[in-house]
Amino acid sequence: MTKSIYVTSTHKLAGKSLAVLFLALKARSKGSRVGYFKPIGIGSSLDAGGHLVDEDAETMRKILDLQESPDLICPVTLPRDQFLESYPAADDQKLAKRIVASYKKLSEGKDVVLIEGPDRLWTGSFAGLPSPNVAAMLSARLLLVSAFQDDSTVDDLIHAHDYCKQKGASVAGAILTRISAERMERTKRVIVPYLEARGLSVLGTVPEDRKLGALTVRDIHEAIDGKILAGKEGLHRTIQNYLVGAMTMESAMKYFRRAEDELVITGGDRTDIILAAMEAGAAAIVLTGNLHPSIKILPRADDMAIPIILVAHDTFTTLAIVQSTIGKIKPGDEGRIAIARELFERNTRVNEIL
Repeated sequence: MTKSIYVTSTHKLAGKSLAVLFLALKARSKGSRVGYFKPIGIGSSLDAGGHLVDEDAETMRKILDLQESPDLICPVTLPRDQFLESYPAADDQKLAKRIVASYKKLSEGKDVVLIEGPDRLWTGSFAGLPSPNVAAMLSARLLLVSAFQDDSTVDDLIHAHDYCKQKGASVAGAILTRISAERMERTKRVIVPYLEARGLSVLGTVPEDRKLGALTVRDIHEAIDGKILAGKEGLHRTIQNYLVGAMTMESAMKYFRRAEDELVITGGDRTDIILAAMEAGAAAIVLTGNLHPSIKILPRADDMAIPIILVAHDTFTTLAIVQSTIGKIKPGDEGRIAIARELFERNTRVNEIL
């Protein structure tokens, strides 16, 4: 009989996809035949045929080398902003049947199916298909993933737990993620017992890892739609800090000395800032306003593997795009996949979950 685990989250960016990936890889390592299913996705990109696809589902399909078609893995893909015209109320039963039929076909011959919920627990409510309803339809146990912020996270999880039970879903427990080092001891001493005393089993306390959540230069390049002028060998570098190089050289040097793995955003006419950033070991430099730098900078950037990226946006727009871009694991990103596997392996009761 196929075992189904529906992984959902209380908020965006909780680490839900990482949990799904880890559980899938762990189950495979135990010899299980593993499937991946995302009943309701959010369209965030277009495939080669121009069809709207859920980026997380596509990423998982490629990392896990799944043979099923994208529309079987993710049978319902909602446009990000406006979707009600495409899914009138009369289609509610049709959507539910599509999800169940896709799951039934996908789960054939599988020992374990990891089901990934959308960004939020209640996404799909417009059609009567929030995560708890879908989990109950598919006879899957729910695993709640929540990024720990403060004691209000307890409120979020207890509310989510009650909501799931009201919808008739079975909840296996919760995983707390992104716990800072200074909060870990109290989380285990206070938060975990508090949740378990109220009936919610805590199956993992996963610490924060900056490298795991960081953007890579490649992420930045894709987000800002820039042109790489030099230093393409450094696209794998991670970004921990952002610095807008619109200040004096003296002020810039103070920041450069303090920051690590910084992305410097400046104009191509600021040769002094660009050279100083390179000498200080910047991870990458974005030149705004389509202002090309001095020609002498490019060979030096190639030698140091520091990407120089040219964009048409102004500095404010570029910074806004960078700040709204979230680092996500992509196919081939072996380093961050390894970090995620180790974190979840050491800090979750994985055998109990599986």
